[in-house]
Amino acid sequence: MAVGAYQRALQLLARRDHFAAELKEKLTRKGHLADEIDEALTRCVDLGLVNDEKLAERFAQLRSADRGWGPHRILAELRKRGVEPSVAGSAARLSSEAMAIALNRALVKVERRAKDKWWSLPEARARMISSLIGRGFDTSEARDAVFDLAALREKTNDAIDDQPGDS
Repeated sequence: MAVGAYQRALQLLARRDHFAAELKEKLTRKGHLADEIDEALTRCVDLGLVNDEKLAERFAQLRSADRGWGPHRILAELRKRGVEPSVAGSAARLSSEAMAIALNRALVKVERRAKDKWWSLPEARARMISSLIGRGFDTSEARDAVFDLAALREKTNDAIDDQPGDS
């Protein structure tokens, strides 16, 4: 028995949420006709099973908080998944609180891979800034975050070195 596009869409949506473009691509690959796919997508949207705006917001929240992605990376990833530019742009605009969480998460991940005493090595700081830019943060945000963290690490390291009994 042949499965129709709507039934196949329901099967795919039962596994995980999909953006409309992702669902359309998968249904096309399964050999469904364009009219049948359009009808299935319209039905799914009307029933609230496919909602690119809500899914894009959730995607941005999760990727920023869990993976430390910045706005540029989120936007690029949403566009790659076929989300409309305005929807993707809106979702990628992180609140200042979400931005701080994303940047802190990214710093933790980037610092884990850094050399010991990275804060005293200009090339290590530059590599960290580059990594943050690659994660989707603006150059100025990345630079400021790395330099602030370097200053904190330098201060903490000096405090440890200055303990009584050191010779």
